[in-house]
Amino acid sequence: MLIANAILLGFVATIGSWFTYRLVHDNSDSRLFPLGISILIVGVVMSLVVNYLVLRAAFKPLEALETTTRAVREGNTEARVRISTLNDPQITQLAETFNATLDQLALDRDQVRYLASQVVRAQEDERKRISRELHDDTAQLLFAQLLRFTTLKNHPSEELQVVAASLEQSTVEALEGVRRLALELRPPALDDLGLYEALGELSQRMSDSRGVTVDYEWRGSKSRLLPEVELALYRVAQEAFSNVAKHSGASSASLDVDRTATDVTISIRDAGRGFNRDLPFVRDDSGIGLGLFGMEERVSLVGGTLRIWSGVGKGTEVFAYVPIRSSAAQSTEVRS
Repeated sequence: MLIANAILLGFVATIGSWFTYRLVHDNSDSRLFPLGISILIVGVVMSLVVNYLVLRAAFKPLEALETTTRAVREGNTEARVRISTLNDPQITQLAETFNATLDQLALDRDQVRYLASQVVRAQEDERKRISRELHDDTAQLLFAQLLRFTTLKNHPSEELQVVAASLEQSTVEALEGVRRLALELRPPALDDLGLYEALGELSQRMSDSRGVTVDYEWRGSKSRLLPEVELALYRVAQEAFSNVAKHSGASSASLDVDRTATDVTISIRDAGRGFNRDLPFVRDDSGIGLGLFGMEERVSLVGGTLRIWSGVGKGTEVFAYVPIRSSAAQSTEVRS
């Protein structure tokens, strides 16, 4: 900027000296004063124009930094500052540092996402293993004990018959609990039949065991999705239903699934007591904050987004959107 002003002043001074020399040489004193004023005005205007252009060029990199910062804040983590060789060296260094910071944050975010996917995969493998052991070992053992107690009910001793009947009832309840736990850990319908059937079974189980009536509606194709997408959406519905039963106080809920050729959306709504989304979650025994975070993380891992709308006394809606890759739609149709 100082260089530009020096060049401009030198130019104006040269032109002014030349005109002054010509006027004095031609003895045109009467024109000296008006022409001097004209030269002064032209010089001032040129100075303002040059300073404006120089300042605009100087602040343009700062505007680029502000634009990039705003874009990152709004969720565009791929935005970067464009660096020009004409920029001020200090501003260029600032832009390079800012871009390097964003690149490092992107690497850290990818690493965290990878670790989260590994944790989710390990969790699901462990759930599948425990579910299988509960079904194959614990449930079979309880069923064998149930047969023994049923046989003892035919014993001649009435006292032994009463004890056997009591043990039989307790064993039936334990067996049902084990089977219910195995289903919640990993429902066979999800692996064998797909998301459509698994969500129907989940809705029925909510009504039978939790007393929450679920209005379940599926629109669109019932073809299989990628296993990780089906699992993520199933866990979202499962966690949302769990929150409905534990926290909302609602006696009914709705489950809507929309399947198109390009995406799938799932919505779980209730008319319960709701909660304030603007307040930070307070960690308690209910684990609601961790559950909501887990839903968001699972949907994010399959390339989708999750939104939660709620308000005190206004109920809650959990909405998940997942785009479908072309390979995801290649599957057999599930019979409704």
